[in-house]
Amino acid sequence: MKSTDRSTHYQICLEGQLDERWLRWFEGLEVKASADDQTIICGEFDQSALHGLFNRIRDLNLELISVHQQVSDDETKKELK
Repeated sequence: MKSTDRSTHYQICLEGQLDERWLRWFEGLEVKASADDQTIICGEFDQSALHGLFNRIRDLNLELISVHQQVSDDETKKELK
């Protein structure tokens, strides 16, 4: 089982584009709008912080499309050994 206290990089996709007043809820994270009317949020999270972000998304009544864990090159090399 993987330790849950380590930070992992995630890419979270939301339906629609956030306007400026909502962006401060995601301060400190990389937030970008995609061409297909979606918002992409990227950042490093441990499990507790990730669940906090999900709560924030829920509280803002935003539609969650997907969550992808980004694997670093170092982790890919470890898995191949």
